Amino acid sequence: MHAASAFHRFRYWLHERPFLADCLLAVVLGVAYTGFFAATAQLAPDYALEWPQSLLILAPFSVIALRRRALWAGVVLGLAIMAVAVFWEPAQVMGADSGIGFFVLTYTAAAWRPAKTALLASAAIWVPVAGVIYAGVGAEIDHITATILVMVNLVMAATVFWIGWVVRNRREKVEELSDRARFAEERQEALAAQAVADEQRRIARELHDVVAHHISVIGVMSEGAKRVLRTDPDAAEEALTTVNQTARTALREMRDILTVLRNGHEESDRAELEPQPTVDSLRALVAQTKEAGLPVRYTVRGEEYPLPTGVSLAVYRIAQEALTNTIKHAGPHARAGVVVDYGDQEFRISVGDSGTGAPAASGFSGGHGLIGMRERATLYGGTLEVGPRPGGGYLVEARFPKNAHLQGVTT
Repeated sequence: MHAASAFHRFRYWLHERPFLADCLLAVVLGVAYTGFFAATAQLAPDYALEWPQSLLILAPFSVIALRRRALWAGVVLGLAIMAVAVFWEPAQVMGADSGIGFFVLTYTAAAWRPAKTALLASAAIWVPVAGVIYAGVGAEIDHITATILVMVNLVMAATVFWIGWVVRNRREKVEELSDRARFAEERQEALAAQAVADEQRRIARELHDVVAHHISVIGVMSEGAKRVLRTDPDAAEEALTTVNQTARTALREMRDILTVLRNGHEESDRAELEPQPTVDSLRALVAQTKEAGLPVRYTVRGEEYPLPTGVSLAVYRIAQEALTNTIKHAGPHARAGVVVDYGDQEFRISVGDSGTGAPAASGFSGGHGLIGMRERATLYGGTLEVGPRPGGGYLVEARFPKNAHLQGVTT
């Protein structure tokens, strides 16, 4: 295990130093071939391989060290060594490497250079080699033998080139897959971050809707109880009872929301079992608002039809936020009305009041009030209109297309 780990570290170390790795490859191949040539020379009694000749045999392998750093320099050096070996008799032994350096250069060109450059480099190597072989016709070899040698060299060169090309394509494919995997991972992380942000916004809206409404009711009722505490203890007790119930409801709803936030969906089954408020819960909301001291008239128009859960919750939250802002900003003598209209083409929820309206600095102008209501309406294909009414007061109206309710909305 230790030896394998050391080998992997050595490979990584060489991978980071390509020129050193190529030099090492050149030395290993040169020494191995020289040893093989020396052993073969022992079979010829009249031939003795001396040290100077051994060094000359190593010379052609020097081109391997340049294969990645300077390919064309390696090609030129290899051709120069071949020319010296052919035309200078004392250096003929340099041609005994059987073209190993040229085959390595051909492989490298195919594996690491563009196709045009690789083909040009290969032609620059093997056309002169073929010319040198044919130049020997009539001297040591005949034309047929020269042709066979040329064909063998070209077939081997083509094979090496093909191997390099396959390796290149495989490497590019792996890099492409790695890029895709990295892109997919980055996209997944971005989607996860977006999902977290969306969930945070949703929870923020829920917390705002729950807290704002119930705290407003508690504030109004506690103020009323304070005023009548000495003159009408029974009314004060009734108001404080409403405060207590409202506080308990707010705490329960906040606890359920925070349970989902803290534990996720796996451990929030109990919270999820509790029903979410819907359009049918509007009557209870109106009753609670009346107890807070705001006279509210509730009206249903048209023949009722079922709404998807998300749309129904959005309608409830919009009405809750609108009534909360009416309690805060409409004034002490305001009256409110909630109209639920089951139209043939669209569903409409309207919350209006006869008060002084919501000033620009109120909850309608920022935070999660108006933004939350508009997001809820838009999420299910609806629209939201808010603003002062012509005859006085303020109106919040959300409209949802009926066909979206029947089909369900996909987001």
